[in-house]
Amino acid sequence: MLGSLERGREFLVRACGILLHGDAVLVQEGAGPTGPALALPGGHLEFGETLTACMAREFDEESGLNVEVEKLVYVHENFYTLKGLRTHEIGFYFLVDLNSAFPTPDGEGRIPSREDHLRLRLLPLKSLPSSGLMPSFLRDQLPRDAVDRFAHPTRHLVSREW
Repeated sequence: MLGSLERGREFLVRACGILLHGDAVLVQEGAGPTGPALALPGGHLEFGETLTACMAREFDEESGLNVEVEKLVYVHENFYTLKGLRTHEIGFYFLVDLNSAFPTPDGEGRIPSREDHLRLRLLPLKSLPSSGLMPSFLRDQLPRDAVDRFAHPTRHLVSREW
């Protein structure tokens, strides 16, 4: 996580993976400020780490899955305030391939997680628009782009709360 020298502000770089399985995408569910929060697997870049190494490390830490980058599909600048902290987050979203068989999900689409604070599950693409997936641009954009397996060039998107 990168910080800011200014009190009450932070700057973050996040690397995330889009792992499609059939007509669903793998998401992580964790505790959010107002209840469960859904996000794509990934996390914050560590100093000296490449974006793709960060994304692969986070996938391994969270799920034990070994993924490899296929393509960078979104660069998302997100300006938001959470718990009084103004944040400028730059997210890099990669389409990834799994280097092994996908684990067998349980009846609710869940797969084992290596981290107690996270639950991993498959979320059908058709249910993304009404889901709580964050950042919110993914709810509509990801299902549309998945139809042609992200054949478009990398998209740069901006969400500004402040």
